[in-house]
Amino acid sequence: MFNNAIAKPFAVLMLLASFSSFAYSASSWSYLVKTYPLMGNDTALTSAMNDLGKKGWELVNCTEGSAEITCIFKRAAKD
Repeated sequence: MFNNAIAKPFAVLMLLASFSSFAYSASSWSYLVKTYPLMGNDTALTSAMNDLGKKGWELVNCTEGSAEITCIFKRAAKD
């Protein structure tokens, strides 16, 4: 039979290895930085972000300034 002291850590390592190969399957990324004015109307910003999402862009981060928001998007690079 299997020794639990060896079998459990081995199973955890195999599971983690399967996730890491899935999570990092893209070899490179394209990035897009967009700045939007803050006008108190979330509808326009939501629409703009949904349009980018339909084109394959994923929101990574946003930073809010005094009257604007700057957002970084990424998508898998087209080889």
